Amino acid sequence: MRRTGIVLAARGAKVTKIADAAETPVPPLGLALETILRAAKPLAARPADRKVALVFTEEPGFRWLINGKAFGEHTPIAVGKGERVEFTFEDRTTMAHPIHLHGHHFQVVALDGKPLAGAVRDTVLVPAKGRVTVAFDADNPGHWAIHCHNLYHMAGGMMASVKYEA
Repeated sequence: MRRTGIVLAARGAKVTKIADAAETPVPPLGLALETILRAAKPLAARPADRKVALVFTEEPGFRWLINGKAFGEHTPIAVGKGERVEFTFEDRTTMAHPIHLHGHHFQVVALDGKPLAGAVRDTVLVPAKGRVTVAFDADNPGHWAIHCHNLYHMAGGMMASVKYEA
């Protein structure tokens, strides 16, 4: 398998030559790595107080939607301080989406509906036609963005927000 890319290095750093071909085939981007990652400090075990489905779709003209709405058309996702919240990201598009939640860290708790005690992070890759469920504790009141980190997807509408109830 041929390699391509760039190497970023600090000025003066030694950069060794990288082979132009990989030693083993690389599988398509998916959930394989996610199945083996585990949290160093997982969330405390407790059931979710609120479960929210976030479905990703696409439309012609580079419109990328969450639950059928582009950012600005959406209704903020309500959460209550102290709640354990689960988001299930379902990607019905032809591309993978790295989904980022501002102001919080979440734990990956299911992949394609199969429970696991996965990694803790603030961004997770949701592969095309895949489902990833994450859980977080609503412990940072405010109005927070949740969006695709592919910036042209975010600019095309794939952004929503999480807002704490008063």
